[in-house]
Amino acid sequence: MRLPRRARLPLLVLVPALTLTGCGLAAELEREADPARTSRPPTPTPTPSAPEAEVAPPAPDSSAADDPAAAEDCPASGFRAHAAATDAAMGLRVGNVIVFNCGTKALKLKGYPVLQVLDTEREPMETEVVEGTGRISMGPEDPGPSPLVLEPGMSARSTLAWRYWAVDPHTGNGLGAYLGVAPDGETKPQTVEVANGGLDVGEGVLGTTAWQYDISEAPPERS
Repeated sequence: MRLPRRARLPLLVLVPALTLTGCGLAAELEREADPARTSRPPTPTPTPSAPEAEVAPPAPDSSAADDPAAAEDCPASGFRAHAAATDAAMGLRVGNVIVFNCGTKALKLKGYPVLQVLDTEREPMETEVVEGTGRISMGPEDPGPSPLVLEPGMSARSTLAWRYWAVDPHTGNGLGAYLGVAPDGETKPQTVEVANGGLDVGEGVLGTTAWQYDISEAPPERS
């Protein structure tokens, strides 16, 4: 049976109302299930990380010049000497003298070493020590003197050159077993044993080159 036209209008009006009422009902049910909920929780703000502490640079090593123990075994002159001989062809002999600054103050050098050849008994020999190598046949070139400053821990070298002189195998006459070494004419000499067999220079001529900076892996050993 068809309803009268007049009765259909209220049904149409109720449809949107039910739709709206359904949305409100869902929200109301949600609030009843969780009464503490008021709104969507705020997005957490990231906490800024604390800046990393700067790493302090390592403290510089103490210099040997500032360490009183550095010169504990150093002679009062402030240097330690070393001498050695080597063999060369055709009667030419070549060696060297090294002075190492083992003290706490700079050493100033200019010119040639002051040397004295000593025999096996540490007695002076009649050897002529000269500046330069011009009198030694086929001797090494002398670069000539120049001012040097040896800071603590540095060393300087002079090359020695001479011609072979016969050595008595029984008495050792003619062999320079030791050297008196001074970096200049104003410093007290230091007596050192000549390594590698000594100087078979006898009463000949011992030539020297001027002091030059030396790069050594280690300071010369104490004699």
